[in-house]
Amino acid sequence: MLIGLDFDNTIAGYDRVFRDAAVAAGFPGAARATTKKQVRDLVRLSPEADIAWQRLQAEVYARRMAEADLIEGVAEFLAECQRRDWDIAIISHKTETAPYDPDRINLRHAALAWMEVQGFFADSGFGLKRTNVHFCTTRTEKVARIGALRCAAFVDDLEEVFAEPDFPAGVERYLYHPGKPLPSGAFLAFSDWNSLGRHLFHRLG
Repeated sequence: MLIGLDFDNTIAGYDRVFRDAAVAAGFPGAARATTKKQVRDLVRLSPEADIAWQRLQAEVYARRMAEADLIEGVAEFLAECQRRDWDIAIISHKTETAPYDPDRINLRHAALAWMEVQGFFADSGFGLKRTNVHFCTTRTEKVARIGALRCAAFVDDLEEVFAEPDFPAGVERYLYHPGKPLPSGAFLAFSDWNSLGRHLFHRLG
């Protein structure tokens, strides 16, 4: 059994990191933001609008990647997959560098380093295979990789991934969407990893 997982905002959480980065950059009101979306909406009100947001993203995903949180419930999900001897593939739409990062730090290397520290590849941790981490330049490439690997299920935080016309038929679609209301569509939506995991293990177990 192979379960596919997205990375950013599905496994790695950035709410706190984006708030701290926005505070450090001097955006007014950033200290009151509690989610990445609130930070994004606030930053886009600045004179540089989306350019400022892209610069902040470059700061977080490159220099501040080590500060990201393992989203609550992910550790328990991965441990249960390990107990069942199910394989995990991480399939992420992530470019190599951010266009507004003057240092051109490799975002994929930063993400792998974070996974290393979190114990993703250790036998005493989650025991994932490094060869099962796939970074894709485009969403189309990501969807094709999900199909090529023949994932039994895929978990993502973006509805748009499941709406791709070439998303492979037969792959169970799980949307991680913290907060309410839950969206509806050609997927099963859950606001937390614990309920998502219970449903997935019952359905595929």
